[in-house]
Amino acid sequence: MVIRYGSTRAVYLQLADLLRADITSGRIPPGELLPYEGRLEQEHGVSRPTVRRALAVLRGEGLVYTERGYGTRVVQQQTRQHIKVPRAARIVCRMPTEAEREALGIELGEVVPVVTIHVGAQTRGPYRADMFDFTTA
Repeated sequence: MVIRYGSTRAVYLQLADLLRADITSGRIPPGELLPYEGRLEQEHGVSRPTVRRALAVLRGEGLVYTERGYGTRVVQQQTRQHIKVPRAARIVCRMPTEAEREALGIELGEVVPVVTIHVGAQTRGPYRADMFDFTTA
């Protein structure tokens, strides 16, 4: 896949797509450093702000993390647990409260939504959205 500059899809999203494909296919394994920003610029013929926006997309998806002075690494993906949800349930996805962050081990600055499941007057959760898959029963 190559970046198409005439495409209706933004260039930074195309670059994020390329990097995501390399990560999910295992070409860039967990714990591995991504190429540095300058190299990504040269390889793909894009600007530094474009590279940074693409990396921000991947950070937002929880695929990579960046350490200042060290670079951007692929996150070790955790095994996701499956939760069956009754069909009549209401599922709410939101950002966690401070107490939920602490209880669920979500670091300050991490973008990890939480999910609650409401069935009648009963509430289940919150669950970290990055660790669970939800399916109907």
